[in-house]
Amino acid sequence: MSALEAVVLAALQLVTFLAFAPLLTATIRRTKARLQSRRGPGLLQPYRDLAKWWGKAPLESNASGPVARHAPATVLGCVVVAGLLVPFLAGRAPLGTWGDLFVVVGLLAAARFVLALAALDTGSAFGGMGSSRDVAISALAEPGLVLALAGAALAAGSSDLGAMSLFGLSQGIGLLGPAHLLAAAAFAIVIVAETGHQPVDNPDTHLELTMIHEGMLLEASGRSLATLVFASELKLVVLAALFAAAFVPFGAATEISPGPILIGLVVGLAKLFVVGQVLALVDGSIAKVRILGLPDLLGLASLLALTGLAMQVLLP
Repeated sequence: MSALEAVVLAALQLVTFLAFAPLLTATIRRTKARLQSRRGPGLLQPYRDLAKWWGKAPLESNASGPVARHAPATVLGCVVVAGLLVPFLAGRAPLGTWGDLFVVVGLLAAARFVLALAALDTGSAFGGMGSSRDVAISALAEPGLVLALAGAALAAGSSDLGAMSLFGLSQGIGLLGPAHLLAAAAFAIVIVAETGHQPVDNPDTHLELTMIHEGMLLEASGRSLATLVFASELKLVVLAALFAAAFVPFGAATEISPGPILIGLVVGLAKLFVVGQVLALVDGSIAKVRILGLPDLLGLASLLALTGLAMQVLLP
């Protein structure tokens, strides 16, 4: 892939992610509302919310320092760069030469770490509570995330996400073996935990006993709140795209030309929509697990991923 092709692909993928992220959240909310026999918000409501918040100046706590002030831009920047390292339209990522799956995992972890520091920097009790819960959950979820991706990387013979995607495209339906399916199931559990959906977290509540991610955003306002909410919506798109690239890469373009790229765009958006609808169905059908029960759920993700990895090694 030439430098010009990489720039065009990066611009197209970036615009797609930025434009589709609020819409994906809107489709999840609309489906959950219909499951509860409600009309629900319109599909453009997340865009209106972001525009409203962006037009207001942020109000800072007396205890806030530079960490809380600069954290929103840092969090969004980490998520954006991680998104450009993930193949979406084509089998190769726009910035694929900049890093592999471990860089993507590290960027997402860095975004979470900065957000937790910002919540602590505000001096809010809710921020500290949300940060402690989120960090504890991430410590349990990240092993499953890394092990699941390691299984796919072992099958492809490379930790490069582009090589993993192209390997899946070359294998076709033969890619979906038992080890691959176990890793995909582990990654699915991790997506639920990382994006704050049921049964790990309830994204629609601010109750003290249940909120995790929302607790870290209570002191944010104005443009800062808009940036953090948008980063959360974009993170869901990036994780869904990462799942598709590693485990169901079918439909991605194998060459950089208008026709295959257009097909890859349509198929990629369809995959994101399916992931969103599955999350909505899970939110509407499963109750939230007690926080003391989350280690069992996230431990199951690590166990599934480890079993799939062992099968890749012992039964190639």
